[in-house]
Amino acid sequence: MSSSFRFSDGIETTSQINQYKRRDVFLCQQERHRAFDCRVSVYHVLKEKGCYPQGCISFRWKCARLNKGLSCPRKFRRVGKLCFGCKFSVEEKIILRPKVALSPEKFEVFRRDLREFESWLEELRGREVNYSGTVFSVKPHLTIDPSRAWRPLFHGFLVVLNEGFVNLVRLEDFCYLRLSGRAQEKFRLRRGDRLDFFARFSENKGRIILTRVNRMEIEHRVEGFWWNESRARVAIRTGVVIEGQPANCLNCERGCLVDVRRSGTDSGVRRRLFCLEGVRDPAICPHEKRKEEMWDECGSTADGSSEKSILASRLNVTIGELVSNR
Repeated sequence: MSSSFRFSDGIETTSQINQYKRRDVFLCQQERHRAFDCRVSVYHVLKEKGCYPQGCISFRWKCARLNKGLSCPRKFRRVGKLCFGCKFSVEEKIILRPKVALSPEKFEVFRRDLREFESWLEELRGREVNYSGTVFSVKPHLTIDPSRAWRPLFHGFLVVLNEGFVNLVRLEDFCYLRLSGRAQEKFRLRRGDRLDFFARFSENKGRIILTRVNRMEIEHRVEGFWWNESRARVAIRTGVVIEGQPANCLNCERGCLVDVRRSGTDSGVRRRLFCLEGVRDPAICPHEKRKEEMWDECGSTADGSSEKSILASRLNVTIGELVSNR
């Protein structure tokens, strides 16, 4: 929520979080939301579905005979499109209304903060802003079109930034910088790099996106593995879409969310988790297993080596194996 932030020299400015991505405000009992403990984002409820407070309508088709254990006159085993018009086909209308998970007082505070956040967005939308902050992660930017055999399409790289400054406002949340393969080859960004640059400010489906980067300054450079286009394309060919969105995979350097869309449109976009390691079952992920073997309960390695060196070594080995098998 909007608050003040004080610099070390005493100058005070405001701070913001992305109100659209909050998942502590609404609860929805739809079946597909149960994998996320029924917690859905503010953007999904207020902007994408517009289902608060009136709710959303869906339909469920049943068969009066099949539900009683009787056979279908048309020899079908389940209800489908061919059942329309059958006298035994029953259409059930379902109305689901999102529930507010906050107290009335906190919900009023949220509504005020949301108005302030949306005013801030509109003020900056389409304009060039100055951003300064630290890279949280760098991952290939992918989309998937189911009509093209679920083959991932490469669109460059997505640099995830967390808790930086947009002009003089502290953004205490994630935002995303889109880079082409050529730009990433030039800047060689990786986790931990501290940046200062100018870029075009936009919002897409609740996410704050920065594009058209220029005047990039890398104030602090870390060592280790960095993505380039050739490595990304090799990983894409060996990667797989996995079910669900396990927290370990979302926070893993080898897992990334991809937009699933048809024919390049934004209609019906869904996000799926894509494993660049090619592991279909997170429970048997060798990447996670190696991490468990390397780290003890205190978060340090048995031989005293640093997290940075281990991460870089592990990722370099993984990519080396992929390239050698190309």
